[in-house]
Amino acid sequence: RVSQFSKLLAIKMGLTEKEAVEISLGGYLHDLGKVAIPDGILLKQGKLSEAEYSVIKTHPLIGKKLINAHPLSEMVCKPIVEHHERLDGKGYPHGLHEDEISFSAKIVGVVDMLDALTSARPYRREMDLDKAMQIMETAAGTRFNDKMIGHICELGRDGDLSHIIGHSAEEIPLVICP
Repeated sequence: RVSQFSKLLAIKMGLTEKEAVEISLGGYLHDLGKVAIPDGILLKQGKLSEAEYSVIKTHPLIGKKLINAHPLSEMVCKPIVEHHERLDGKGYPHGLHEDEISFSAKIVGVVDMLDALTSARPYRREMDLDKAMQIMETAAGTRFNDKMIGHICELGRDGDLSHIIGHSAEEIPLVICP
């Protein structure tokens, strides 16, 4: 889902098909490091403790270590490491500010939030797209780039995200609908 959302947002922002596909690959691999996070934390039904959240925050750097020697590493490393960074510097793992965060990571970060809000989690049900977009709009300018939020919400209002949300729920294979 993050990969597909990333590609749509990149194209909406005027990137070429090749650039959009490269960003979508970063979106596909952005949470690679979560393979090292214990299921007891990833699947916890309640609120994470501070210690558990500290463990979760290691996944971007673990992902970097896992992909570092791969030939595609240079293309996907920034979205893997930086997708939880925030424009206001309050993100992780490095506390980067707006100008320090790569464009590809900004895209993946925005759509990762959309995916998180519209996906069922062990601790809550998925949100409908309209509610998710309202929440995302409140994060514009502090967490995320205003233009990216505007474009992803426009894609949502135009119905361009529904086929991804509607066809990639648990146990439904990820496909690009015709």
